Amino acid sequence: MVELTITINLNNEEKDLLRKTLNCSSDDELIISLARISKAASTEYLEMILGKQLPTRANEINERRLFHLLKFYFRGRIPSEAEVSALFQATHSTSRTLLRNVRTKYKYDLEEEVRFTIQETLRQAVLKSGEYRVVIQCDNILEELRQTVSVNAPQLDQIAKVKSSAGVYGIPEDTFELLANYYGVSLGDIEVAANRR
Repeated sequence: MVELTITINLNNEEKDLLRKTLNCSSDDELIISLARISKAASTEYLEMILGKQLPTRANEINERRLFHLLKFYFRGRIPSEAEVSALFQATHSTSRTLLRNVRTKYKYDLEEEVRFTIQETLRQAVLKSGEYRVVIQCDNILEELRQTVSVNAPQLDQIAKVKSSAGVYGIPEDTFELLANYYGVSLGDIEVAANRR
């Protein structure tokens, strides 16, 4: 193991912009975020120097870069397309495609991140009017959940967006139960969390 210490010169305007882009409320949070990004970047460069995973096209470079950010910066979760757009200065549709490509290409390497993100999404559910309501901000996670339903129980009603909402989705109780069992989320934990709100 090699420990690295780096110094980055930033003026106040650059620090403010980075805090805003990386959603940091303090300089300490910014330092932690930059350290994680530095680890992702260092890993990417070391792979290049050591001749491992050498991408040849621009989109492959971005895919590998995002993979390292998922591992070291986002730390265990799949980000929303908006978060990817902020880092890559890309449109929502470009970020959605990039994230989908990375999930597909590195499917087995990202199993834990996908599972954790879905578990956290399901744990935030609230039972209302005979369905569970969840906030889903990542199109890729929504796609993963819908695919799980289609493959494992195509006879069940699918996840549907709640009318007039920005990112709230309704999941019928039986469909939700399937998803909770599939991803290892206890329904008891969800009900306890809902009662605390």
